[in-house]
Amino acid sequence: MASKPKARIAPDIDPELLTDTFAEQLATGIVQDATASNTAIPSLQSPRGQPVRIDRCLCTSVTLADPNAHGLHLHDARIEDSDLANIVLTGSSLERVEIISTRLTGAICTEAKLKSVLFRECKMDFSLLRMARLQQCVFESCNLTDADFYGAELSGVIFRDCDLSRADLSHTKLASADLRGCRLDGLRGTPSNLDGLIISPDQAPLLITIFGVRVQW
Repeated sequence: MASKPKARIAPDIDPELLTDTFAEQLATGIVQDATASNTAIPSLQSPRGQPVRIDRCLCTSVTLADPNAHGLHLHDARIEDSDLANIVLTGSSLERVEIISTRLTGAICTEAKLKSVLFRECKMDFSLLRMARLQQCVFESCNLTDADFYGAELSGVIFRDCDLSRADLSHTKLASADLRGCRLDGLRGTPSNLDGLIISPDQAPLLITIFGVRVQW
């Protein structure tokens, strides 16, 4: 029997400690207790080409000067009303992060580790989460059409009112995941683990067909 998933943990951010030194700190490779708004974020690689670490930060209405954020460590952060389309987060680590009303079309999160991450009202069509590992993560009202979750660990992940049309779930682990209220037209692939998967009654006929289940009387 699949165990009950743990609840998501919100970011630990103290607004009173935040400064507007985000870009200045970014040049050192480590950003802490900072805010950025209405600006293009410089390269998320340190001057020596090493992954950047960002802790306890708030970003609002930002864009990317360079989409390469390979190996980024993003912890206790909130990103709102931003455009991060085509960001490359391969091998990155995100923990206790909230991403709200943000464009992530074509985002590449291959082999990334996401823990306690909330995506709310985000445009994530054609995003790539192959072999990614997600724990205590929630997707709310997100556009995930044509997203690629091949081989991803999605056990316990909650999808609320998301559009997963034509998403690829080949070899994913969906134990105790919650797909209720999601659009699943054209879903592709067969998950490797469905133990405890939660769906609504109206989704059952479609998933039976997609996953090749045979019902016999």
